[in-house]
Amino acid sequence: MTAIDQRGTSEVGRTGRVVNWVLALATLPGAVVVVVFLYMQVLGTAGCNDQPCPRQGPGEVGFTLIQYGAPAVAVVAVVLSYFTARRRGGILVPLVAWVLLIAAFLVLAFSFTPTG
Repeated sequence: MTAIDQRGTSEVGRTGRVVNWVLALATLPGAVVVVVFLYMQVLGTAGCNDQPCPRQGPGEVGFTLIQYGAPAVAVVAVVLSYFTARRRGGILVPLVAWVLLIAAFLVLAFSFTPTG
């Protein structure tokens, strides 16, 4: 006699749920890294007081979006993963969160001119 899988086709196995939760919970320290990098980049413009720097970051709106948006994205990813971790498409929630965090990091990396 063979075992019959009683789960519906819209649910994932244990490995899928674990991967989903690892990615979702890893967005929390990822957001901290982005915010710390943001402040490091801003502090790096301190050398521009006596000389004008051509690129001093993403601007006030971009700074605010990254500063408050990165932690919000991480928290929303964890909260939504609570509801979507068992579903097949649930892995998209932490993946989209990681794409947004990486995009914020890249904006910061390329919008500041290093001094020194």
